[in-house]
This record gives sequence, C-alpha cells and structure tokens, in this order.
Amino acid sequence: MHEIPKTAFAKTGNYKKEKVAYIKDCFTSMRILINDQIFPQSQKNSDKKSNKVVGELFGLVLPETVKFDDTGMQVIGKDKEVVATTKSSDIQYIQFGVIRKMSTYLAPGFYYELAITIGIDSGNYYLLNDDFAVYEQLKAWCNQQNISLEDPFELESITGEPSTWKNDLDSTFVDKVAKAEKLNYPEEVQTKF
Repeated sequence: MHEIPKTAFAKTGNYKKEKVAYIKDCFTSMRILINDQIFPQSQKNSDKKSNKVVGELFGLVLPETVKFDDTGMQVIGKDKEVVATTKSSDIQYIQFGVIRKMSTYLAPGFYYELAITIGIDSGNYYLLNDDFAVYEQLKAWCNQQNISLEDPFELESITGEPSTWKNDLDSTFVDKVAKAEKLNYPEEVQTKF
C-alpha cells in the first residue's frame, strides 16, 4: 500500500473557496459524480432557494466535483468548467482511508469522512467525502477500469448500510489507524478555516 504524505493531512481544511487548487496538496471536500449520482447526496426535502441564500450570506460555494465515467476522471470547478482530466489508464491506484474530525456544532463528538487518494504519475489527488455510500460505487468503478484498490482500513469488512458506519468506526477507528500507521493516517485531523 502507498504511504500518504503527512502534509496531505496537516493541510486539510486550510483552503478557502478555490478547492480545486488544493486537491493535489491535501485532502479536500469534493462532491463525487459517478453513475449519474452525486455524493454526498443532498436531503430530498431541502429548500434549494433557502440553501442558496444561506450559502451566499456566509460566502459559501458548492463544492467542486470530481466525475468518474468510462473514460476516467474529470475535475469540475465551481463554474462547471473541466479543469483537469485523467484517463483511467493513467490512474495507478485508488486508496480508501478514513479521517476523523472533531465536531463542535450541536454536541461535541467525532465525525468521519472517506479519504480517497487517487495515485497518478504526476501526483496524487486527495478527496474527502462524508457519504460512505460512494465507497461501493468507486470500488465497482475501480474493478471495471482494472485499477488497483487499496483498503488499509478494511472498509470491505464493515457490515451494514454506509449510513451506519459511524457506529462501527466509533468502536474500531483507533485500531484501524494503528494498522495503517505506516501510511501516516492520524487519529484525528485538525481543521483550520
């Protein structure tokens, strides 16, 4: 399995609005489009207009998107322009890890995000996505494209729906990090905005 540079974890959350500029340096929250599905999926009953107003009020923008299809991967910027394209044949491996962050919103606690490293010759892409359902989609895509899959956290062994993985990770995360110690995964990632 491939070692992840410590800087990819240390810089997580340092970006402001231009996330595309950071995905080759550090784990960056990105939407993922695969099989005509967006991850994370928004709430079905959300009021899109009020979400847009709140986002504009606080200066938030929709996360940029990484699209996976039969030809490879595209990075799509906030203005919906393609800013990078990588053919499937140029992807050496995809590694699925997990990072843990402290939540201070309603009640203090931990939350988890899927850390996806896409290894290519010209450098890695580091993606974060908090919808664990994308794991199965990307795993199937890797198999279809004959891309090597790395799973140091043994996510394959977690049973149940991805929406319940948090419960399993609460009890096993420290052990999973210890197994992936040589790959530089930390027990907790500090975010700075």
